[in-house]
Amino acid sequence: MTVAYRLYDAKGALHDEVTRAEPLRYIHGYAQVIPGLEAGLEGARAGERRSLALEPEEAFGERDPEALLEIDRRDFPDADGAKVDDELVCTAPDGSECTYRIVSIGESEIVADRNHPLAGERVRFDVDVLAVRDATDEELASAEADMDERIVYAETIGYQTEPDEGSDGHTAAEPPLVQLRVNPKTGPTR
Repeated sequence: MTVAYRLYDAKGALHDEVTRAEPLRYIHGYAQVIPGLEAGLEGARAGERRSLALEPEEAFGERDPEALLEIDRRDFPDADGAKVDDELVCTAPDGSECTYRIVSIGESEIVADRNHPLAGERVRFDVDVLAVRDATDEELASAEADMDERIVYAETIGYQTEPDEGSDGHTAAEPPLVQLRVNPKTGPTR
């Protein structure tokens, strides 16, 4: 399915827009978009417009208080250049990745949040369905592999918050559980 949309929060503020010039293409039924958007587009035909009001559990989920990551400034790459709303890509030793967004910067720590900025909120999508077609066998295989990978890695990201005994908190034998780097697409521009 190919769509363009506008995403609004509960107060009506525009949070995201996918245009006709650069539409979203996804394979319906393979969890490539949030559940409420996919369910709301079930049976859609090209040329249709739909407005979908979604509760948090159908959209970006409830806020998870356990999704906050407190990072010692000494462990943070370019801590002095960090800004609130910068995105970080965290990579575990097994290669799985997760995105965090910086929510606060203190003297000794930086706090990042894995929750989507709209987690816990009702949202509205105004969607234009641009095209609908059957997926090819190759597209289906790729979508299935992607879905399987997301299921496997959903809970594998961690961060070593308590330093081991030693001077800098890390030993040569035990590197930090997660490597942090600024997301080049959304990080600071200098």
